[in-house]
Amino acid sequence: MPTNEEVIREAYAAAEAKDLDLDKFVSLFADDGYFLDVPSGLKWTGAEVRQPMEGIQAPFPDFHRELLKVYSAGEGIVVVELRLQGTHKGDFMVPGGDVLPGTGKRFDVPCCDVFEVKDGKIKAFHCYNMRSTWLEQLTA
Repeated sequence: MPTNEEVIREAYAAAEAKDLDLDKFVSLFADDGYFLDVPSGLKWTGAEVRQPMEGIQAPFPDFHRELLKVYSAGEGIVVVELRLQGTHKGDFMVPGGDVLPGTGKRFDVPCCDVFEVKDGKIKAFHCYNMRSTWLEQLTA
């Protein structure tokens, strides 16, 4: 069985825009596993975890996560410090339900992800991205 860190690194690889593999990404989650985008409060459970990855593909076709540090803790907890990067090419849903048309601007946003892995499957994924910084970079 892969280590908890290996499971998480595999999830990041499956979510990389240039090699996007949504079926693989979903397969790494437990049936009741979930993905919570903390800034927006949006949560996807089970097969729904593919939705945020699908939603980011069109506005940011070169979306990349630069993993800075990966920490494996007890109880199946893995914490990842990373940067979200890409170019804004298409419509992006923003808070309040508005749509920000593609600006062509690059973004580079700090983020911290916290995962719980049990029996080789992701049970919980909490994404703490700096949405305000992200929007500022796209609109400045």
